[in-house]
Amino acid sequence: MIFYEWKNIYSDDNIKNYVVTDNNNIVVLNGNRDSFRCRQRNTDKPLKLISYKYMMKMVKRNNKRVYGEFNFNTMSRL
Repeated sequence: MIFYEWKNIYSDDNIKNYVVTDNNNIVVLNGNRDSFRCRQRNTDKPLKLISYKYMMKMVKRNNKRVYGEFNFNTMSRL
């Protein structure tokens, strides 16, 4: 698996996103574009996506933990 750092995209079209939960915890999610798009357009709560820089600031400032890299794959509803 090759990682293209300038795009934050893997060679198999997965994207790495940093998400803030309702409890202000930081979670790293790996998934394809369609999974995240489906989640954002669904009637559920949308994900609060943050940048890598902002995540690092939150970790330093608030002593937050970053919870592992989880796979996020959802099926679209057709």
